[in-house]
Amino acid sequence: MRKKLPFRMAAGVILLLLTGFAAGRWLFPAPRERIGGPRYLIVNADDLGLSEGVTEGIVRAWREGIVTSTSAMINVEGAPEQTAAVHAEHPDLPIGLHLNITTGQPVLPFGQVPTLVDASGQFYSIDALLEHLPEVSLDELYAELRAQVERMLFIGVPFDHIDYHESILMMYPPFYQVVRDLAREYGVPVRQPVPESVYGHVQLPGGGAASAILPKMIQFGLRHPILAQELMSGMTPAALEERAALLNAEGIPAPNWYIDANFGNASVENFVAILEQLPPGVSEVYVCIRAEDVILLKGADFPSSPRNHLPATVGSVTRAGPLMRIELDCGFPLTALLTKQACEELALKQGDRVVALVKAPHIHLIPR
Repeated sequence: MRKKLPFRMAAGVILLLLTGFAAGRWLFPAPRERIGGPRYLIVNADDLGLSEGVTEGIVRAWREGIVTSTSAMINVEGAPEQTAAVHAEHPDLPIGLHLNITTGQPVLPFGQVPTLVDASGQFYSIDALLEHLPEVSLDELYAELRAQVERMLFIGVPFDHIDYHESILMMYPPFYQVVRDLAREYGVPVRQPVPESVYGHVQLPGGGAASAILPKMIQFGLRHPILAQELMSGMTPAALEERAALLNAEGIPAPNWYIDANFGNASVENFVAILEQLPPGVSEVYVCIRAEDVILLKGADFPSSPRNHLPATVGSVTRAGPLMRIELDCGFPLTALLTKQACEELALKQGDRVVALVKAPHIHLIPR
């Protein structure tokens, strides 16, 4: 059993960790070899296959020149079929593998990866996984991630890079070793493990990634001070740069910069500001793009076909990776995936009355 520290001591530990990280973020210099030369930008759309709406939105954004590549969350139900169809129709769209251990079910039977899943056989959420890190079997982790690789290859989609969902596979050093092993084995690049915010070349109004992450770090640290200390020891600028050095030493390619300033701070204005401040070299910025399958209205009406206009009651609001899953009762169950911002704007909660507008192509008739 982990020891619990008194509140004042716990607060002191977290303050020390965060102060050290902040100091490193401003004082740690960018490597000399990454300075100078032209600027290139990869705009990668994560989460291909998460839903039909996500997949549709990514393909549309690629067609319109908004994104340059995508990465598939291949473990999610329906993702293999969607990914294979996208590759068949758009073979020029570069597709990577979005390794995932925090959303949906594992590829392997959950009995083979018991330390990665909860009692229902679902992956732990990112918050729950952080609290179970010491219990996770690295053998099970390697087996599951390799199974995700093999599923991608089985559907006939060659992946051209590896990245990771919600960054836990990069944040925790033992996990990142498994990512490096897979990248080396399959000869593909990985996402740069050092966030650009360590160097501070890209500055956004509102603080960017630091302002979005800091409150969560403090809350987690106060609840789990000893575990937070273990985790943060691998998140110092020096530890992150050591990961990048290992990639270089092992011949695993990666972009020079991973631009994280838009995390929790995405807008058109901020994206333009990022473009204006890109450092020389190859930069990657990730985006989450989706087209709506189900649109929710609350306290208003909207002209639409009555066939697609469904009064509903909100049954639950839960997190689903980067999105929020809204379970609806329309006289039959219906699920909507919304952004966190949309949920906050609608102030959705259990029991709310809403109207669901369903896109006609996503209505499926099943004979009974």
